[in-house]
Amino acid sequence: MARQQREKSSTGVYHVMLRGINRSDIFLEDEDKVVFLNTLLLKKSKEEYVLHAYCLMDNHVHLLIQEKEDDISRIMKRIGITYVRYFNKKYQRIGPLFQDRYKSEKVEDDGYLLTVMRYIHNNPVAAGLVKKPRAYNWSSYNDYLVKTKTTSFVDTKLILGMFGSKAEKAKEGFLEFMKQKDQGRFLNDYTEEDELERGRKLWQKLLVKQGEREKSLKKFREITGLSLRKLAIITGINKDKIAVLSK
Repeated sequence: MARQQREKSSTGVYHVMLRGINRSDIFLEDEDKVVFLNTLLLKKSKEEYVLHAYCLMDNHVHLLIQEKEDDISRIMKRIGITYVRYFNKKYQRIGPLFQDRYKSEKVEDDGYLLTVMRYIHNNPVAAGLVKKPRAYNWSSYNDYLVKTKTTSFVDTKLILGMFGSKAEKAKEGFLEFMKQKDQGRFLNDYTEEDELERGRKLWQKLLVKQGEREKSLKKFREITGLSLRKLAIITGINKDKIAVLSK
């Protein structure tokens, strides 16, 4: 069956997601995320696109990307091929790494551009990995507030300019906008299955780091804010016991 033609964005801007095949991780170490970011930088240096925001999660990636010299399909193909070649060589594997083709949605107006940007930067919060987007090291959130090494390939001017012409005023507007709750649905909205999967990984990491179950449980509940039911599913501990141990 022929693949359906993707709808073109009149603005050239797209919200793009790459997900690991069978929801498997596409980043196993921090080095992998560095390599992926370097791949984005390399392709951007050839004037192929503008990157407005990104977030790298363990098993998927979100990009807010704008076509420039090339179209989105060829851009994503080049990024994907380069990273898969690296990943397969490093981990001595063969075959596809990503689930089908990338997913994408058109971004046709400024309002949706801002909303998608907020959603992308809040992805780690929604997954229960951090309480605030600024605490996550693998997104472009902090590039909007402080100049960093990655600022050279993340274009913050367009979005910050929507909040004001002066830098400090624009940052204040950006921070206020980031506090608002998202309405509607986006690419890869988290299902309960996703939430539980992320929770199990975080729980195992905390057990290793904290060294004892009670201490880990308190920290886990504090970080994630999950319900007692979900905590019980993830940890295998009775809900009533969780309520007592995590006080």
